[in-house]
Amino acid sequence: MLRIEKIHSGEQLTIDPRESAFSHGAGIFETLQVAEGYLQFWSRHWSRLKASASRLFSCDLSTEDEAASLEAIKAYCSDSGQKDQVLKLSLIVLATGPVLYIYSRERTVQEASVKLYLNQAHPINENALHVGHKTHNYLENMWLLREAKLAGYADYLRVNTQGELCETCIGNCFFIQGDQIITPSIETGLFPGIIRAVLLEALAIEETQIKVEDLLAMEGCFVTNSIVEILPVLEIAGISEQTDHSFSGNALSKIEEIKATLKTIAKSEAINLF
Repeated sequence: MLRIEKIHSGEQLTIDPRESAFSHGAGIFETLQVAEGYLQFWSRHWSRLKASASRLFSCDLSTEDEAASLEAIKAYCSDSGQKDQVLKLSLIVLATGPVLYIYSRERTVQEASVKLYLNQAHPINENALHVGHKTHNYLENMWLLREAKLAGYADYLRVNTQGELCETCIGNCFFIQGDQIITPSIETGLFPGIIRAVLLEALAIEETQIKVEDLLAMEGCFVTNSIVEILPVLEIAGISEQTDHSFSGNALSKIEEIKATLKTIAKSEAINLF
C-alpha cells in the first residue's frame, strides 16, 4: 500500500541514512506544472512514474494509488493557495514500504529564448541501466547544468558515446530543417520527456540519429520539458573552435505555431485542482 506524504513550505523530512533511498539515490521523481490552477498532463506523468516504479523497484502502483495521489495533490495545492507552481513527486521504497512525497520547488526565471553549448566531454551512456527512468541519481545532470550556466549558457547540448546528439541536461531537443522537424531517437539514451511525447503524437516529427556535423545544416532548434514547455534556441556554441551556429528568424514563427498546438493539447488534458 502506497503511503503519501505532503511536505509544505517550511516543513522538513526525516529519513534514516541507512535507507537505500538516501545512501544510493534509490528513488524516482516527476516534475509537474500547475498553471492557473490546472495540473498539466497528470495521466502521462503518473503512467511514467508507475512504469519506473515497477521496473526499478518491483513496486506495482494501483488505480487506487493514483486516485489517492491526485487527491493529495489537490489538498496540497488547496492548502498552499498557489495556482501557479512547480510540483515535485518523489517515490522511494523504504523498509516499511513505498512512500510518495509531494512538495514544490521555486519556479526559476526563464528567458524567452536561450543559447546552448555543445558538450562532447561528458557523453551520455545509452546503455546505462537507468536510461529512460527519472531517478534521484541526478548529480551529473545538475553538475553539468551548473557548469553551463556559469559559462553563460542556459544548458549543455549533450551527445551519447556514439557521438550522436541526445538531449540537454534537463530537456529534450528538436531541430527544424526546412519543413521538417526532427528529434534524436530514444535509442540514443535520452530521457523521453512528457512534452516530447505529446509533440510526437500531434505533429509529423521524425525520430532519428543526428550527428554533430549535422548541426550546421539545421535552421531552427528548440528544447522542451514539462516546466519550460517549448523554449526556442537562438544559438549553439562549441560545434567547433571557430563556429557558433545561429538559427534563422524564420524558424521562430514555426516554433510559435508548435507552441500554440501544445497549448491546445495541454488545455484538453488539464485537471482543475480548485
